[in-house]
Amino acid sequence: MVSPQPALRPSQPHLHLKGFQCPVCEQPIPNEKAEQVRSRMEARERELADAVGARLKEQFAVERVKIEANARAMVEQAKKESAVALEAVRNEAAAKELAARQEGEKVGQAAAQQQINALRQANTELQASTRQQIETLTQANVDVRAAAQQQVALAERGKTEVEAAARERIAAAETAKITAENEAKALKHNQETVLKERLQEQREVLEKDKAAALNAKDAKHLDENQKLKDKLDEALRKLEQKTAEELGEGAEVDLFEELKYLFEGDRIRRVPKGAPGADIIHEVIENGKVCGKIVYDSKKRNAWRSEYATKLCEDKIAEGADHAILSLLKFPAEERQLAVRDGVVLANPARVAVIAEILRDDIVRSHGLRLSGQEREKKKGELYAYITGERFRQHMTSIEAQTDKLLDVDVAEEKAHRKVWETRGGLLKSLQKAHGNLRADVARNAE
Repeated sequence: MVSPQPALRPSQPHLHLKGFQCPVCEQPIPNEKAEQVRSRMEARERELADAVGARLKEQFAVERVKIEANARAMVEQAKKESAVALEAVRNEAAAKELAARQEGEKVGQAAAQQQINALRQANTELQASTRQQIETLTQANVDVRAAAQQQVALAERGKTEVEAAARERIAAAETAKITAENEAKALKHNQETVLKERLQEQREVLEKDKAAALNAKDAKHLDENQKLKDKLDEALRKLEQKTAEELGEGAEVDLFEELKYLFEGDRIRRVPKGAPGADIIHEVIENGKVCGKIVYDSKKRNAWRSEYATKLCEDKIAEGADHAILSLLKFPAEERQLAVRDGVVLANPARVAVIAEILRDDIVRSHGLRLSGQEREKKKGELYAYITGERFRQHMTSIEAQTDKLLDVDVAEEKAHRKVWETRGGLLKSLQKAHGNLRADVARNAE
């Protein structure tokens, strides 16, 4: 019987990893290689166990085949020899019996019977001897089977021992891995703690710097607000002294700047003071081509006069413009915010920009469709009807409401900022006072 091979061979090459301990040579193992080495060790242990079991099974199968073949050969040989001997005895007994009968006729019946009995006795002894040989061979076969089973049991026990050793090594590797993971988690926790502490220190420093910067910014902001307030008061004083004509010119300037900001690609120009025509000429340009014109006039007056619309309509015709917009504060008695008089759109200053955008889009669309003059007038009438209608008024009211809400949000935000600035300023003053008291106490103790 071949003895089982050892499950592990210390002489074979393997990796050494830091943080663990090699189960073969007890060298340190690095943490980053732990999982890889553990997998390799488990795979190698399984390969060795499977190889040993395969070799033992193969050897046992070979030995068993040989033993069973020898036993069968011996049994067959014994059967053949017994059959030959039995046949020879039978032939000899038959011959002797025949001779004895022939002789018995001469010698006598008693002598023949004696020879026959002797031959029968010899035959019985031969059969007993043959049975004994068969039993001996059968017992030998049983012994061979028992020896083979014993070898199989030894092989199974060896395989079990190899698997147990492999499991122990795997368990050791798992334990080492868990220990390393716990150590890594502890190290990571410590690093995170240190990092949080450092971040908190930096945050505190930044908060102090930010507080100082905000205080400086608040002080600057207060100074700027005071300067703006002074300028506003001065502008209000000057505004109270302006004439109606000067006030109208200021509104014209504001409208001109707003239109230039909204329509950068268009050609917008002011008509010089004293020159005939509207205050502002707006040429709509799309894809490098002039599509049409809009003329504007601004009247910041406290009363409505019908000649405002009549004059602007004449200016529109003289300029060849598509639309005319009159910006004013006071409307006819039956109108408000938006109206149409003599082919001129009357609009509150807050709505001039929106109306200008709508009319400009209409000019570009009509130019792209190449409508005739009659069709343009029809479209213009429909557009003016829509602008002065209830649906458009509802849309504008909704837009203005949302705009007012945005302004309220800005005002609330400014108030909240002011409150924060005031609170921070008070705290800063308290801090400065406490710091001054501390320095004074230190100075007294040092005297």
